[in-house]
Amino acid sequence: MFYACVEPFSLGGQQERRILTVDATITDLADEQIVKLTESFSSGNVVYALPVTKAKVEIVINGNERVLLTERAGGEYVLPISFHTRVGEKYKLVFQKEDGTSYESTEERQSVVSDITRVYNEFKADGIKTTSLDKPAHYVYIDTNDPANEKNNYMWSWKLWERQNVCMTCTGGRYFTSPAPARCRLEPAFSEVTYDYYCAESCWQIFYNEELNVFSDVYSNGQPIVGRLVGKIPYYSSMGALLEIKQQSISSSAYQYMKLLANQVQNNGSLVDTPPAAIIGNIRNVAKSDEAVAGFFMVTSVRTQKYWLDKQNADVLVTPIGVVDHPVNFEPSAGDPRRPPAAPCEESRVRTRFKPEGWIN
Repeated sequence: MFYACVEPFSLGGQQERRILTVDATITDLADEQIVKLTESFSSGNVVYALPVTKAKVEIVINGNERVLLTERAGGEYVLPISFHTRVGEKYKLVFQKEDGTSYESTEERQSVVSDITRVYNEFKADGIKTTSLDKPAHYVYIDTNDPANEKNNYMWSWKLWERQNVCMTCTGGRYFTSPAPARCRLEPAFSEVTYDYYCAESCWQIFYNEELNVFSDVYSNGQPIVGRLVGKIPYYSSMGALLEIKQQSISSSAYQYMKLLANQVQNNGSLVDTPPAAIIGNIRNVAKSDEAVAGFFMVTSVRTQKYWLDKQNADVLVTPIGVVDHPVNFEPSAGDPRRPPAAPCEESRVRTRFKPEGWIN
């Protein structure tokens, strides 16, 4: 028997048509670069997102050179590891679905972006507003130089590494290492209990920004950008943490798209919420121009900077919110050295056992 996984999510309004969504950003970094294709359709009041497989996906450079992407699981198509964009060159995304339907983006040009010249922060006990209690946070700011005599558009994002000591949480049972595989087992005697388990090795939790942060220099061309707020970092722990800030140049059309997306999503919740309507980007069906295609093909230049957030300016009277999302309750020892076992730090997008470059012990 074969099974396919779908990811359902609630939808505030009815939406009966299928919508192709393209997630595609290529950069000048020597990182793995991925184009992701999904197709969404509604059933009742739920939208299902299915991967688009067996497509032929290419990047066209300056209208003639073509680079073929390699398909892997989940509707992801990967560029060659040697690929990266170059300033001044133009790029277009083209792809064809298995049924022969062809799509293409507008051409996007690679522009230059300045380096970040300074990073600094301040602590705010009520830095993140919520519907219940406000959360403490470090506000992180940057300074950078905006090139004169050209229009520039920017986008900022961040990635945070915090030391993690809890690598497994079991609700309604306990963690067992044998028989294999190690896992939480439900037990009637512990149905009302949640137990946590230490990490068996060094481990870091990874957090990402949940807000879009874009800026246009239309009214400040050539003037230094000073004190730009690039992140409200929740006060997870009093221990130091490592922050990576990305400063990206984006085109005017990408700026308009991201600004509209930010207005829709961030005025109605967070990036994980369903926006009120699909926002159409720069990708079209070649034969049927009225088909709605969501997402945007973006070409950016990126500058990254690591910043050690030592948190020494945090108010000593303010309690950190914790790296895990609940009060920690380690399973008490019962005299058996095998219980409670520690759990491995499982590698994923949000957790790693490898010490991040720039981490200070």
